[in-house]
Amino acid sequence: MRVYELDSVRGIAAFTVVLHHCWETILPDQNTFPLLGRSAAGTGWLADTAFWISVSPLRLAFCGHAAVGVFFVLSGFALTKSLENPRQRSYGPFVVRRFFRIYPPFAFVILAAAAFCYLFDPQPIPGRDWINLSWNEPVSLKLLAGHLLMLVTAGAYNSLDSPMWTLVHELRISVLFPLLAAAAIARPRATLIASVAVFAVFSVRHFTGFLGTLIHADLLRDILMSFVETARYVMFFVLGILVAAKYPAIERLLQRHARVIPLLWLLAFCFLAVPYAKAYLEIFFAAGAFLLIALCIHSDAAKRLLRHDALMWLGKVSYSLYLSHQVVLLAMCHLLYRQLPMWAILALFLPLSLIVAEILNRLIEMPSSNLGKIMSTAAA
Repeated sequence: MRVYELDSVRGIAAFTVVLHHCWETILPDQNTFPLLGRSAAGTGWLADTAFWISVSPLRLAFCGHAAVGVFFVLSGFALTKSLENPRQRSYGPFVVRRFFRIYPPFAFVILAAAAFCYLFDPQPIPGRDWINLSWNEPVSLKLLAGHLLMLVTAGAYNSLDSPMWTLVHELRISVLFPLLAAAAIARPRATLIASVAVFAVFSVRHFTGFLGTLIHADLLRDILMSFVETARYVMFFVLGILVAAKYPAIERLLQRHARVIPLLWLLAFCFLAVPYAKAYLEIFFAAGAFLLIALCIHSDAAKRLLRHDALMWLGKVSYSLYLSHQVVLLAMCHLLYRQLPMWAILALFLPLSLIVAEILNRLIEMPSSNLGKIMSTAAA
């Protein structure tokens, strides 16, 4: 059974990533605050603005890394619920549906990004370091193949549309998801402990750095490190599985301890607001996402809010928005930065990104998803 209110949560998370990238375009790095203090980002009104947002509840609106954690836990939840349908439990049809849900829209956006990059021949924009991390490689068949094969999650093969790194992990974990779900449901404690242990070990930079030294070929090393990252994020999916599979027990626990629910809401938001300074801090995003999803399902007030038409629409286009927004942003920045101040470009970008998401959802995402359903039926 699908919990439609959680689609709105996914939409809010996608829009949070959009706002995070707006921040990265014009403000000092969010993750220098508040750990390193006000002086870490220099002087001026932009640094002051960044600091005060970062130490206020407004920080949650820009926590892109935490939003990705919410995506992963939500995926674990949604895929587990889909497997409750007897017609969707077969492995082949499951993988076919998942492939068509993720890959064709991804491939379309990568090709569009490559076309824009080739046509614009972008040059570095002075003072915009984050923007200059993308579209900094000449478009070639090798670059395209590296993206479309989803080989790595950083560097040149992530330069056309950097949010793709999460989709690489999502698709890889999806291939093994039925087995992961079966293990987590049958042995929840052991599976959770094992996934947390893998996360902890692969979050140690010295250890992953050592693994990298074992392979001298750059591409093979990058592929290995991307699979290490994939293994880290299994923990998020396991937490999503546990929310879906064990929710009756979670619901009874929340009813029994209703007095602490406000504290749990506060704890969830505090976890999601933790600055992304070290890899191991992502465990707070996983815990915050787990609490957030459980509380949203439990709370009638949250359900009513999440059923708002605007939020439901945002949830419907969330994948298209997440996938395409950076391409729209990069195109506008390289096209207009000599004509308009960056704040004006961003003011135009926000509504345009939503329009593009709606178009992409209608013309590519939904037809691809429907084709996946047809193909999975044929594969059953």
